[in-house]
Amino acid sequence: MKRSRSQLVTATSSPALRRTANVHGRTETLRPLKPATHQGEPIEHCYRAILEASDSAILLLSTESIILEWNHAAEMVSGWTADEALGRSYLELCLPIEARESFLAELVQVAEGNERQGFESPLRTRAGSLTMLSWNMSRVAGAGGRLIGLIAIGTAKVSQPRIEEELRLAQTQVRRATRRTHIAAEEERCRIARELHDEFGQALTGLQFDLAWLNRKLPHAPACADSGDLQHKVQAMSGSVDRLLDAVRATATALRPAMLDDLGLIPALESLATAFQDRTGAGCAVTVAPEWSSLSLPSEISSALFRIAQELLTNVMRHAAASQVQIRLTRSGDNVRVDITDNGKGISPERVTTTDSFGLHGVRERVSLLGGSFHIAGTSGIGTTASATLPLVECAAP
Repeated sequence: MKRSRSQLVTATSSPALRRTANVHGRTETLRPLKPATHQGEPIEHCYRAILEASDSAILLLSTESIILEWNHAAEMVSGWTADEALGRSYLELCLPIEARESFLAELVQVAEGNERQGFESPLRTRAGSLTMLSWNMSRVAGAGGRLIGLIAIGTAKVSQPRIEEELRLAQTQVRRATRRTHIAAEEERCRIARELHDEFGQALTGLQFDLAWLNRKLPHAPACADSGDLQHKVQAMSGSVDRLLDAVRATATALRPAMLDDLGLIPALESLATAFQDRTGAGCAVTVAPEWSSLSLPSEISSALFRIAQELLTNVMRHAAASQVQIRLTRSGDNVRVDITDNGKGISPERVTTTDSFGLHGVRERVSLLGGSFHIAGTSGIGTTASATLPLVECAAP
């Protein structure tokens, strides 16, 4: 009959505990103990809850390694259920032959009153694999100091290489998930930008034509007292539509410039440079290395380079007070690189490392997700250079 998990196997309830145990060279029968109580509830239930909640394997053994108690964590790490393990020799059930003698010697030491901390021993699982456990062992005594058994608490040891490998795999999974999120966000930007351009832009353009038509017809309409006011109102409405149309186009371009998809990265950067010049009055030039003429970039890396340049130009506009800015694209082997150099105030070392610079933090994150590198440095009164390098091979396999 299967043993209930809610039952505490102690000297009162475990048949295994009523077996004979060899203590200091003499055989003694372990007699039942009267369970202690607390507010009418047996304390053994509290012990059972603690045993089952523990992440460590907890065993109660005789001095000859007979298993007297076996918690849920021991089941999980070994593959043996409590029903299968109780009453059997731990040495024979779970230890490789070469580890049995040393483990038994430890049990003898503990039975003599010497607690053991951090004793390491391999556990052979039911499936045959080995797991290294670190054991803390001590005596369990009953009334009058009589030995009931030896308690062993085992914690699985994870090797440093394994920890590093699991951490590396976790970081890779996070990077891939974040990259997929960035790709999805860029695709959504593209969809919204096209919808703004096609739907809202076309509707506003149509409204603009209607207002122009109405403005032409008003002077020839039958005379009325407020015809001049109507024409003035139509002209004001037409101006509002023009401004709204410009705002929609600017928003669509900021979300995802159509030029990036239709013509490629270089024309998109040139358009970005022109917009920067119009807003700031500073000169902004795009320089492209000759090897770029035959280079076909994946969509992800084109988007990344454009976003990096966009963010860095925003940074220059806000903080640099520069009169000249240069965007340069180069390639070295399987890496592509964008450099943005300005002749402004020069970025301080404190601002390079501060966590409050969300723009630079975003650039670093984007570059890191693609397996690249980012560097920024400035000299006071001379200017700043920011460089982002992305590997083409890494970007090809999200």
